Amino acid sequence: MTESNRPQVNRVLVAVIAVGCLLTGIAIAVVDSPNNFWCGSFVRVGLLMSAFWIGLPSKGRAAAWADLNPWWIVGIAALLLVIVRRPRILLPFLVVAVVLGVLVPKLTRSLK
Repeated sequence: MTESNRPQVNRVLVAVIAVGCLLTGIAIAVVDSPNNFWCGSFVRVGLLMSAFWIGLPSKGRAAAWADLNPWWIVGIAALLLVIVRRPRILLPFLVVAVVLGVLVPKLTRSLK
């Protein structure tokens, strides 16, 4: 598809739909029950539309995935698969992530 015939998506409209669906889902949960079919459906659609809104390009910035390295996607998918298959491994991963998140900035500042 070329730029001229690519459909334009209105980011504001996507955000309004996402917020509307989430608020409708919350309202149904308060009035009726969180176990209601429509409550779950509206919340899921609202979350999906929110994810679309985050990923859409705007006038001042490219799409969220425009500069993403494909190997990051493979790595994140593999990490999620390992965590789903073996949930106990999540704790060591979190400890390593926190330690790296604290130590790496301190080490890089001291090297400068």
